[in-house]
Formats: sequence, C-alpha cells, structure tokens
Amino acid sequence: MKKLKYEQSIRLMFNHNSIRASFEKLEKSITSDNLDDQYIYTAIGELLLWVVTTDEWHQIHGLGDYKKRRNKNTDGEIIFGMRHAFNMLKHNMAFFQIHRKDGGLEFPMTFPIEIDEITVNWMPAGDVLNGKYPEQKENYINYLEGKDVLETFSKVITFLNEEYMRIRFD
Repeated sequence: MKKLKYEQSIRLMFNHNSIRASFEKLEKSITSDNLDDQYIYTAIGELLLWVVTTDEWHQIHGLGDYKKRRNKNTDGEIIFGMRHAFNMLKHNMAFFQIHRKDGGLEFPMTFPIEIDEITVNWMPAGDVLNGKYPEQKENYINYLEGKDVLETFSKVITFLNEEYMRIRFD
C-alpha cells in the first residue's frame, strides 16, 4: 500500500465517489423513457471530467508504474479517446454533441417491423472533432467512435477502480 498524504487520499476517494455518482446520472439519462440529448451531453461531460482528473491523479500521485499498466490495458487505453473527447468539450465551441442515438423506430418502415433497442454511442469524429493534435483525434477514433457510451465508461471505471484498490490495499 502506498503511503499518501491525507489530502491526496481524500481527493482520490472524492474522485471515485464522483465517478460513481456521475455514471449513475448518465445511466439514468440513457435508460429513461425520454432520451434528452442535453441531459445526456451534460452527464457525459461530467463523467469525462472525473475520469480524466482521476487518470491525472494516478499519473501524479499514484504508483510509479501506472502509465505502463494503463497503456498496456485494453480498458485503460480507452482513456486516451476520452481525453480527446473531454478536450473537445472544453475548447471547441462548435462542438455541442458527443453522442448519437441508434436503434428504435426507423423510417421508412418495412414489414415485418423490427424495433432495435435504442443505444447511445460515441459520435463519428468527422471534422468537428479536429483539434491541435491529430493523434488525439486518432485516439478518439480508435477507442470511442461508434462504441456504446455506457460500455466504454464501464470499462474505464473498472480499470480505475482496480488502480484505486492497488493503492489502497497493495
């Protein structure tokens, strides 16, 4: 177990509590009967904040081999795509949607009618996700584009929780 300063320990605990609360908010917004794009956008942005700041916490205060583990872990690597999404939310003022809804009723209808479950996926990068660093956009494309929002967050949260346990109980 790594010896942490009191404030470092409390901050990490608060970050993980915030991740949990934000994920629940996102999950609720996606699974509600009335899918509200603004509410989903807000919940995604909030959860991105906590994921990215927790990743930064581990880089600065965590175990020395954190980056190496993150970079070799398929769930940890997703953070690279999330970092670009978070940067776009902060810096790209033309950017106001990070997700798209797939499934549900589609028109024109064909018979027999099949109604696919509605999923919320990361939007295609297109031109709106261009930033200063093209490799960051590539990270978004490789790790997030078109994938289920809840599923990708769930994988990253599992990875960050494992890191939290490593610090708390190793």
